[in-house]
Amino acid sequence: MTYQVIARKWRPQSFADLVGQEHVTETLANAIKMNRVAHAYIFSGARGVGKTTAARILAKALNCVNGPTAEPCGECDSCKEIAAGSSLDVIEIDAASNRGIDQIRELREMVRYAPAASRSKVVILDEAHMLTGEASNALLKTLEEPPERVIFVMATTQPEDLEDTIRSRSQHFHFRALTFNEIISRLQYIAEKEGLKIDDGALSVMARMAEGSMRDALSLLEQARAYCGDDIHDEPVRNLLGVVPEDSLQELVEAIAGQSAERALGLVHIFQKEGRNLQHFCREAIRHMRNLLIARVCGADSDLIAATPEQRPGLAKAAALFSEEDLTRYFQILLQTENDLRHKSDPRVHLEMGLLRMVNAARLAPLEELLAQARGGAGGGSQGGTAPRSTGSGSATPSFPSRSASASAFSPQSETKPMATSAWGASGIAAAAAPARTPEPTKQSSAAALAIKCSGAGQRKSIHPRLRAHQNRSGRICRGGPDRGTSGRNQKHPSGTAEIYRGIAGARVALGARRRRIANLFSAGEEHVRGINRRA
Repeated sequence: MTYQVIARKWRPQSFADLVGQEHVTETLANAIKMNRVAHAYIFSGARGVGKTTAARILAKALNCVNGPTAEPCGECDSCKEIAAGSSLDVIEIDAASNRGIDQIRELREMVRYAPAASRSKVVILDEAHMLTGEASNALLKTLEEPPERVIFVMATTQPEDLEDTIRSRSQHFHFRALTFNEIISRLQYIAEKEGLKIDDGALSVMARMAEGSMRDALSLLEQARAYCGDDIHDEPVRNLLGVVPEDSLQELVEAIAGQSAERALGLVHIFQKEGRNLQHFCREAIRHMRNLLIARVCGADSDLIAATPEQRPGLAKAAALFSEEDLTRYFQILLQTENDLRHKSDPRVHLEMGLLRMVNAARLAPLEELLAQARGGAGGGSQGGTAPRSTGSGSATPSFPSRSASASAFSPQSETKPMATSAWGASGIAAAAAPARTPEPTKQSSAAALAIKCSGAGQRKSIHPRLRAHQNRSGRICRGGPDRGTSGRNQKHPSGTAEIYRGIAGARVALGARRRRIANLFSAGEEHVRGINRRA
C-alpha cells in the first residue's frame, strides 16, 4: 500500500471528529435525526476548515447501512466506498475546471436516474463560486426541484460570488477558522497517535503558520516530520519554515524600549545576511506586537494570546515596558510597513524605515500631555502650569505663551520696534498705546480661572475702555483738534505712535480725493447721457 500523508490519513470520518465546527455538525445531526434534511446546502469558509469533509460525512450518514444516522459506522460497504471516493452515488465535481454550461447539462442528465446502490445520491460541487453565470442559471431549476433522493452540497471559499438565486434555494453554513488552541490540541493528539515527540515551541510555530487551517497545520507537521524525524524541536522547525527565532523578537522589543536604532537596524542586517524573508519577519513582529497588546490590555493569561504557557511570562514582562497607546502605535506602524513590503520594491529599506519609526515613536508626546501643557501655559506664571515633558538630552519642551504674556509684550515698558498698521490693526494700536498694568495676584478656584482663560472676559474688561479712548483720541488728531485725553497729564505716546497717526490722516485725505474724482466721473457720464438724449 502506498504511503498516505497525515492530512489524508487523519481526515475526520464522523461529525464528532470535525474540529471547531460544532454549530454545523449539530445542525446536520439534528436534521438527520428528525428526517428534515434539505435538498441543497452551501458550505463556505476559509481553506482547510472541513467543508468537503463535512459533505462526505453527510453522505455517509445518509447512506450508511444503519442509517440514516448521525453517527455512521464506517465499516459497511457504503461508508468505505464514500471514504475511498469510489462510490457511484456520491459525485464530486471540481467546479473550477467543470464550470461551463455543457458540464451542468451532463450533471442534470446524471441526477435524473435513481441511486445505483445507496439510499441517496449526493452531488458535491467544490469551488462552486467558479461556475459561470450561464451554468448557474442552468442549474437553478434542478437545484430548486431536484429529483427524489438527490442532495446538492456546494463548497466554496467565496460565497458572495454565488448567484443570489442559488443562495436563496440553499441552506448556508459558514465554517469558521480554527483557533490557536484548537489546532495545537489536534496536533498533539495526532502526534501522540503517530509516536512523535514534539516540543511546545514547535507546535506553537506550526499553529501560527497555519492561520486557522487544520489542513495547513497537518501539512506543516508532515514537513517537519520529514526534516526532523520522530523527535521535533523548536529551532529546526523555525529554520525549516523560515520563521524568526523568539530571541530576535525579544531583541526587537528591547531595542524599541531602549530607543536604540543601532540594535534595530542590526537585526535587519542579520536577517539579510542569513537570507531570511523580511516579510516573514514583519508578519512575526505583527503577531508578537498583538500578543503584547493583548497581554497589556487583558492580562497574560487571556485566551486571546496565541502563545504557549511557557511564553506568557515573557510576554507579560515585555508588555509592562510600554503603554497601551505605544503598543497601538507600534502595531499600526508594523501594519503599514508590511503593506509596503508587499507592494513596493527594496523591502530592506522599507523595513528599516519602519523600525526607525518605531524606535522614535516613544519620543513623541501624547496629545493629552500637549493639551495639558497648553492649558497650563494659558494660566500665566503665577500658577506654573503643567511640567513639560523632558527629552533624553535634558531640554524641556517649550510651553505655549499665555494671553497675559502676549499682551505684555506690546506694553510701553517693553522695548519693541515700531510696526505697521496692517500688522497691528486697531486692537494692536490700542494695546501699544495703553500703559501696562501689573496684575495683582488673586485667589480664585481652578474652575473660575479656567473659565476666564477660555472666555477672555478678564482681558476684554481691561482692553475695551482703552480701545475706545484711543480711537476717540486718534479721531481728534486726524481732524486737527487738540488731544484732550493727554492734556495736563504729561503722558507720552509709545515710540512710533505719532507716525502711525500721521499715516492714518494722510490715508483719509487720499481716500477723500479719490471719492471726489469718482463723483466727478459719474457727473460727467450723466451729463454725456443727457446730451445724447437731447440730440435724439
